[in-house]
Amino acid sequence: MLTLVSTGYSQQETLLSNARVVGGFGGPLLEFGKIRGEMTTSVGGGGGVVIDNFFVGAYGIGSVSNLRYQIENDDFYMDLAHGGFWLGYTPMTNKIVHPWISTRFGWGFADIDDDPFEYPSAGDAVFVFTPEVGAELNVARFLRISGSIGYRMVNDIDQLDNLTNKDFRSVTGQLTFRFGWFGPGQNNNQID
Repeated sequence: MLTLVSTGYSQQETLLSNARVVGGFGGPLLEFGKIRGEMTTSVGGGGGVVIDNFFVGAYGIGSVSNLRYQIENDDFYMDLAHGGFWLGYTPMTNKIVHPWISTRFGWGFADIDDDPFEYPSAGDAVFVFTPEVGAELNVARFLRISGSIGYRMVNDIDQLDNLTNKDFRSVTGQLTFRFGWFGPGQNNNQID
């Protein structure tokens, strides 16, 4: 009876029973998109743990272009900063170029102020969701670069004069550099 019970437990399957951590990474992120119809650049960073062909991590990013916005003939500056969770999937990682799918979602701050370096400023807390798809290049055993196209969805803009969620939503282009360890035998065909 004891043998049957222990055999039954050893055969139990779980969602993550075969998943294995094979590495980790960190690096800079660049995002190009629009805020209120004007092109802007955002810079940040992120990192994560590689589990087979998936990764789970965190990110933080903020706009570096001080976009001008006029309220009653006075110049103000707008920006957007957010951070949170970063999930991704990179199949066929043994190929030099392979698909890249990623999703970032988190919380942040949409800001408008007459002095971009003054704190505190008049702003609004937001939720941001950015799915993306593209391709990744194995440059070296420790470096991967991805280029992708995504869509930045912003919600909860309700305290900024004459601005809505739509003003911060945009098609985006991303450039991601991942430095780290991606597992043994994962990069057999990369450029060295």
